[in-house]
Parts: sequence; C-alpha cells; structure tokens
Amino acid sequence: MFKNIRRRLIAYYLVVIAVVVILIGVIFTWFVNRYYMDNLRENLYSQATIASSLVEEMLDRDASSRELDTLCKELGEKLDVRITLVAADGVVLGDSAEDPAKMDNHADRPEIVKALKQEKGVATRYSDTLDDEMYYLAVPLAERDRGEGEAVSGAVVRLALPLEGIRTALNNLVLFMLGALLLSSLFALGAAVFLSSKITGPIGKISAAAREIAAGNFTPSLRVSGKDELARLAENIREMGLSLHDKMEQVLWEKSKLETVVSSMNSVIILIDRESKIEMANPAAEDLFDFNGREVAGKPLQSAVRHHTLGENLKTAFSDGKSQMIELNLYYPRQAILETYILPVTGSGNKIIGMLLLFHEVTRLRSIEKMRSDFVANVSHELRTPLTSVRGYTETIIQEELPREQLVDFLQVIDRETGRLTALVDDLLDLSRIENEKGFVDKEAVNLKDLINEALAGVEGLCREQGVSLEAGIVPEHLAVSGNREWLRQALINILENSIRHGGRRVRVSAHFTGDTATVEIEDNGPGIPEKDLPYVFERFYRVDKARSRKSGGTGLGLSIVKHIMEAHGASYTMESTEGKGSIFRFTLPLASK
Repeated sequence: MFKNIRRRLIAYYLVVIAVVVILIGVIFTWFVNRYYMDNLRENLYSQATIASSLVEEMLDRDASSRELDTLCKELGEKLDVRITLVAADGVVLGDSAEDPAKMDNHADRPEIVKALKQEKGVATRYSDTLDDEMYYLAVPLAERDRGEGEAVSGAVVRLALPLEGIRTALNNLVLFMLGALLLSSLFALGAAVFLSSKITGPIGKISAAAREIAAGNFTPSLRVSGKDELARLAENIREMGLSLHDKMEQVLWEKSKLETVVSSMNSVIILIDRESKIEMANPAAEDLFDFNGREVAGKPLQSAVRHHTLGENLKTAFSDGKSQMIELNLYYPRQAILETYILPVTGSGNKIIGMLLLFHEVTRLRSIEKMRSDFVANVSHELRTPLTSVRGYTETIIQEELPREQLVDFLQVIDRETGRLTALVDDLLDLSRIENEKGFVDKEAVNLKDLINEALAGVEGLCREQGVSLEAGIVPEHLAVSGNREWLRQALINILENSIRHGGRRVRVSAHFTGDTATVEIEDNGPGIPEKDLPYVFERFYRVDKARSRKSGGTGLGLSIVKHIMEAHGASYTMESTEGKGSIFRFTLPLASK
C-alpha cells in the first residue's frame, strides 16, 4: 500500500499505538467499572445491614406499618438511597419514595427471591415507578420466633440507586483516561516519526545511490555517518559501484568485439540458454527466419524457428553434451535447406549453459546438384533410345548387303530418329535460353486473336497427321495482352501439340477476359491425366504414359518450356484433368487493351 518505507514504519507505529491504546482503554474501563460497582455493592450492603438492624428492632416492638414506612422514608433521606421493606409474601411494608399501598407485590423480583432464601440479592433493571434504570441490593431479616417453637420468615430490606449517576461518573473517568491516552499517542507518534526518519534517511541515500549505479553512474556520492550496519552497507555499495565500473568496461569491450564478428558473418548464428530461450541472433538469422532479434530475445526458440527435428536434436545435445551436424529442410518462412551445427556452450564446472546454433544455407547447392543429376539422367535416357536405333540400323547397313527397299526403310528410320534427336536438342536449347532470359522479357501489346490463329496454323499438319479436329472459339477482335509474342506463340503451340498427341479426337481453343486479365483455355476430350500425375506434368522429361509418348514423337520438354514462359510473364497457369473425360490447360495474362 505504502511504497515509502518511512510511511510504512509510521503506519506500523500507528497500528501498534492504536492497538495498545485500545487494549489499555478496554482493560482500564472494565477494571474501573468493576471496581466502582464492587464499591457500590459493598457500600449498599453496609447501609442495608444498618437499615435491617433498625427495622428488626421495630419489628421486635411490633411496630405498625405506618411506623415502618416512616422509618424507611427517614433512612432513605439520610442515606440518599431508596429503601423498600418487603414482607415475606411480597407485600411492600414501607418505601422511602412511594406509598406502599399503591405499590405492586414484589414477590417475583429477582433480588427479593434471593433474599427470601436467606441470600444477598443483587439485580439491575428498569424501574417503571421511578422511570429510570436502577441497581438493587436486598438483604434478608433474621427469622422471628412466634412462640411455641414456630419460626416465621423475616422480611427483606432492599436498597436501590439510579445507575445514571454511576454511568456519568464512569464516563467522565473514561473520557479523562482516553484524553491521557490520546496525548500519550501523539507523543509516541512524534517519537515514531523522528525514529523512522533516523532509520529511513540513510536507507534513502543508499537507495538513491543504487538507482544511480543501475542508471550507469558507478561512482555516486554516498555518505552515511556512524559505524552501524547502514554506514557499512553504504561503504559496501560505494565499493561495489567502483568494481562494477571496471567489470562493465571489460564486458562491454568483449561484447563489442563479439557483436562485430557475429554481425559481419554471413552464416546464421543463434545463441540459446539452458531453457532453449534465445539470447542472441545475428542479422543473417533475422533475414533467414524473418524475425526481429530484439523482439524474440528471451523467448523460446520454437517461437522463432519452428522445426520439430531441430527441437529433438537440441534435446539430445543438452542430454549428452555432444556437438551435432544435421541437415534441415526449412519450409517457413521460405523453403530452404540448412546445414546445421549444434555446439554446446559450457560454463563453470563444464556445465552446459546453452547452445550455439550455426546454419549454413545450401539450398542452391543442393538444387544445382539435383538438377545436374536429374538433367544428366534424363538427357542420357532420352538420347539413348534414338541413338541406339540409329547405331543399330547404321551397323546393319554397313555390315550387310541389303535390298534397296529394305535400305530405304532403314534410312527412313534413321532419319526419323535423327529428327527426334534434333527436336530434343532444339527443345533443350530453347529451354536453356528461356531460363536464362526470363528475367529480361521484352513485352509488347499482343493481339490475342492473331496469336491464337498463328498457333493454330502451326499445328495444322500435326492435326491432319493425328486425325484430330481443331476448333477455335470466338475471340474479341481487339483483345490484346501484354507479353512477348514469340514466346507466347511457342507456349501455345507446345500446349496444342501436347493435346493433339496425347488428347482425344477434338481440341478446342477459347479466350475471354474478366476485368484487367484475359484467360486462354485449351481443352481436349482425350483419356485425361491421373490425379497423382498432375503435379508433375510440367517437369522436364516427365511422361504419364512413357511408351506411348515416345511413339507419338514428343520430347518431354514441351510443358516444361510452357511453365518457364508463363513464369517469365508472371502469368497464372493450371492444368485440370479428369480421367476418361479430357484435360483443360488454362493460363491468364494481364490485358494491354480491350
């Protein structure tokens, strides 16, 4: 509640003083009240004893009721109390304040009941007669002998005092006592304020010095007089500041050297603590994993680098304390292949206090290796078949005497296979050229209808050869797209040739525009492509039906060339196919004009 220690001390003193004052007040009030009431009871008892002696004398003389009432009134006036004489049957014989004849029977009064049992009766209650709360004390009179051995119960003398005067006296005494306690409390509070300032003054100086040290001032002005614990603490704080200054200078120098080296490295570096929380990450790590080093500092590594395999290997490294080298396939925030080194960081007693993670990206290297391996394998495979045929027929021609008709057949086979080799080499050269130049495409406004007509004209011979019907939908006359005319024409021809060779008996080309884009669709009614093969139809040398594809004369590079042409234009393209119903190739280009 109170942030200031001085206020807390004063508050504690106030609480203690209040508790002590309340405790003393309660005890003193109880003691005074009891002492006063005991005194009152003793005084009333003494007066009651005197009064009972006088009454007994009159009773022994067989005094009349009037004489007894007169005696009660005289005694009440002299003793300044109310005196009531009650017979054994509860009838009032005399009263110092009222007419006995008009008073009720007192047999049921608690103090009378006790007194009739030869005991002292005491009671406190409200009196309807006097309209005030009264204190009653009743004493029994001695039993009297009527003669012939018969004892008669005596009467009861009751004395009463109003409690209002008693309470007034007690309240005055309590008020006096509370006033004295209040003065004592104020004096104690002043002493508490003085003592708390003597204690908190040095503490405040020490606290201010500690804040200065925390803010970077390691030589604060701190003077505390005396030789007590606070003075020694102030001296220790001052010495600690000087020591911290030297240590901080050394640490900052080492940190500066380390940060310079780490920041200048191209390799990705992340340092984590024993709980796998990030301690440091260099700029290369921020770029690779797309996070802010300051924001992720102190957070779990998993929040910045989400990779299950890395987490499992980290657990193993923390467990056995051995370095590890693994290769990770990263999918978020981008796809990458990382050669990862996990190096334990040890502290005192060779205890592992963290891990240093080094990441080297080898994505391009692995991609090049795979592309080279796949390319060599695919080209070797594609070249082997026609070369084997050419070589076989050539050797036969050289080694044997063949009839002219058979020789012509062999030469036609050689010519056909040579044509396949030439087409394959041409496609490879086109693919290489497009890959190298697709970042620098010269674009112009290309009339879409003219482009489609040129592509259709280029495949008419193949259509007649394959017996395929070619249809063209209505294309708006002035619909133009932005792109490279030659590349787009080649892409359309490649798609059409693929549909003609591998489709059904009908191929249809159509185009339409929506908003700022134009969409071209090439649809066939062929056997379709299995769903499992659809993701790979744009890969080099990929064939759904390998035997049938070679017989049809395809090189396996047509759709791969289409893919790179579309990517060079930033066009979206899709291949949809249903087995037994045909395929639809669709690509979208931005409009140059409508």
